[in-house]
Amino acid sequence: MIELKEIHFNYKHTTILRDINLTIDSNEIIGIVGESGSGKTTLVRMMLGLLHPKHGKIYTNGLQLLPIFQHAYDSFNPKYTIQKSLEEPMQYYQYGKLAVVRDRAKSLMQHMHLDVKLLERYPDELSGGQLQRFNMIRTLMLQPDVLICDEITASLDVIAEQRMIELLKDYHTKTNKGMIVISHDIAFLNQFVERIIVMNDGAVVDDFKREALFDEQRHHYTKQLLSIY
Repeated sequence: MIELKEIHFNYKHTTILRDINLTIDSNEIIGIVGESGSGKTTLVRMMLGLLHPKHGKIYTNGLQLLPIFQHAYDSFNPKYTIQKSLEEPMQYYQYGKLAVVRDRAKSLMQHMHLDVKLLERYPDELSGGQLQRFNMIRTLMLQPDVLICDEITASLDVIAEQRMIELLKDYHTKTNKGMIVISHDIAFLNQFVERIIVMNDGAVVDDFKREALFDEQRHHYTKQLLSIY
């Protein structure tokens, strides 16, 4: 379980997050939605320990959280082949577990329609969509307790986006691992998350099960987001 209690965060004199209180189960698929500047990326960076709140506490209770960020190119060493980049995190596994992780990577490549020949290339030799899929594979093969996805479909076309959704659904079904998916697109999240958290101006303004998305009692900002898509 992840717990956030009375979280506040300022950058210089600007308030980024205010009075965030959330409890997230370790096997939930959560969607966090809001326009640019709503504070959603800052919030998950705090969960990952990359930022620290000015006030309040975050408890991850020993869970391993790993991210997939929006800009895949920044996540790869330009001097490494894709093969080397995938193998780099594998060095922390013993042989038995290493073989399992390698098998997962191969299976994920097949699922995402990535040719094995691409492993010999460097990041700048791949398209943005290909690189983002390898970015996702590198994290999924490690099977963290909670996967954090930050605008991961930004460089993908519609077909690749649907494959990504199918992969995330399949991953959750097979592992029962949790996911926190950040997006500005509430329609995208509505296809597969279980719970939606809506942020606006640094605060959580709505928090509900996906089935209740179109309920009349939704916050007016949630309804505004729905009217956009």
